[in-house]
Amino acid sequence: MKAIIGGTGVDSLDLFSLRQQLVQTEYGSVTLFIGEDEMDHLIFLPRHGSAHSLPPHLINYRANVSALAQFGVDEAIGIYAVGSISEKLGVGQVGLVSDFIDLTGGTREHTFFTGGEKQVVHIPMDRIFDAELNRRLLALDRSLVDAGVYACTNGPRLETCAEIRMLSTLGADVVGMTLATEVTLLREAGICTASLAYSINWAAGVGSDEFSFIGDETIAHLKQRMTQLCCALFPSSSR
Repeated sequence: MKAIIGGTGVDSLDLFSLRQQLVQTEYGSVTLFIGEDEMDHLIFLPRHGSAHSLPPHLINYRANVSALAQFGVDEAIGIYAVGSISEKLGVGQVGLVSDFIDLTGGTREHTFFTGGEKQVVHIPMDRIFDAELNRRLLALDRSLVDAGVYACTNGPRLETCAEIRMLSTLGADVVGMTLATEVTLLREAGICTASLAYSINWAAGVGSDEFSFIGDETIAHLKQRMTQLCCALFPSSSR
């Protein structure tokens, strides 16, 4: 099974028929959307909920990843809305994240390995994203750029200008609130992953003096492009 994990602006999938299924995990219940007919190998998971009702710091990441693992998902593509810090990923562009910095402060349940019966396991993170998935994505869309390093903040508030200057000094190229927690758990679950980032704004203090997001029409266009790309990556013959 394959999975697409969507976030801000990508909380629904309209390219094919989906059936909703509530999945019980030891960490809580999760609603998955499973493809039908020739797309029955594909699962869509809206990380914020289908009504976009969950803020980044309250998402039950462990339940989400556990539900995917229960269905035998072995490859997943995460889609992340970000703010741009450097010019690696310009506003309105789509790219592949190459690394991350986790600044969520340890306030989230971010590991399955909590000791005792759950063991203590130190997952290596020198090769976070699956090279073969990235290669296949680039083969399908040569316009994808290197989005660089993703700084993951806790949210839900946006960052201050001073914080963005600090993140730039640390080597971050984009900023968001979900990737580090999610990708770490996907790695722990043995699910190969790649991360598509699309920029919806310049971060605070970067670019124009007036902070603003791209328009809904542009987001809708980017959503269609990214979801079509994911579906092309996981055709029915990939089962």
